[in-house]
Amino acid sequence: MPVTIKNKSVINNNTQIRSVLIVRGAFGQMYEPAWHRALNELGINCRLFDCHAMTLPGVLGRVERRVLAGPGIKRVRRNLISIVKQERPDVTLLYQGHYCNKQTLEQLRPATFIAGYHNDNPFGPKQNMLRYRHFLPSLPLYHGFHVYRERNVQEMVNAGVPRVKVLMSYYLPWLDYPHKLSSAELGHLGCDVVFAGHCENDMRSECIAKLVRDNTQVKIYGVERYWKRDLPKDVYAKVKPIPLVFGEDYRKAICGSKMALSFFSKWNQDQYTRRVFEIPACGVFLLSERTSTMQGLFAEGVEAEFFSSADECLEKVRFYLNNDAARRKIAEGGYRRVTTSGHDIYSRMKQWLADVALWRRESGMGTSDAIKVRRDTSCIVSESM
Repeated sequence: MPVTIKNKSVINNNTQIRSVLIVRGAFGQMYEPAWHRALNELGINCRLFDCHAMTLPGVLGRVERRVLAGPGIKRVRRNLISIVKQERPDVTLLYQGHYCNKQTLEQLRPATFIAGYHNDNPFGPKQNMLRYRHFLPSLPLYHGFHVYRERNVQEMVNAGVPRVKVLMSYYLPWLDYPHKLSSAELGHLGCDVVFAGHCENDMRSECIAKLVRDNTQVKIYGVERYWKRDLPKDVYAKVKPIPLVFGEDYRKAICGSKMALSFFSKWNQDQYTRRVFEIPACGVFLLSERTSTMQGLFAEGVEAEFFSSADECLEKVRFYLNNDAARRKIAEGGYRRVTTSGHDIYSRMKQWLADVALWRRESGMGTSDAIKVRRDTSCIVSESM
């Protein structure tokens, strides 16, 4: 059953934030749609402005979203400016912010507090990607910004953002919980070790190859063509097919395994990732790369296990596959840690509200009005004009 989050509808009325407009720039239900749901359940009048729905249909829309130019992109900016000027939300959150250029933010600033969030690393090895060509020059026009990782704080300040804090990722209580699988599902999903994620040129292929060649039953979920390219042929032959999974199917894939791996993107220079909260919340043993951030989040050998090499990964998999009681105990410890330490989305949203409220007061944009509680979560802006 899903975890029950106590007091999720109680917020500090000193936040002075009554209305939030989230401008959608990412893809995935765990991003803006999850923020939208959680903020509404916390009593905030939150609307979702769906940029993707305003781009052109079909192939032309995919091209627009890639190069961030074209009539659909102009429509996004025009509609956003119009809605913000008309409704004047207390906060407009540009999630990723790729669709907006400097001129858009200049039009928005007088009417709302502009907050930003980005879960990727726009200052990392991939900073020259097309998606950042409007985003990076616009940064000085944000009133405040939350980042995914500590290293981005100073980089954002250096780019001209006046107020920056870390906001870590989270698990979703309505999705990330121990799922009971049917015998048919176990037959399809059951395995020793699972990894769900993208392929990258780091130790993940080496770790998986060692496990497979040691006769560990491994299942991989992701984009198959990239895994097929990077895995040794004999390893790929044993783990294929490699399907994509989303939503509840992804959680069931995690719950069908005895332990789940977590690797950290070198492209994003990550020290943790969303999966380190999702996996324990699903009641599954977490085996992740060892970083200082992970050692601060989980007690090693008590709430999770870590590795720093493919050999250490193999050694720990061998040990815990042969020690069911120890594996279950760590899985239980990880579950307790994430469900009692504020790693759920509601706790993150409370932090976001508190940070932004403080920033609004610092910038002179706060008000003394009490929050008006509203629970309507159906208001999604996606019209074309």
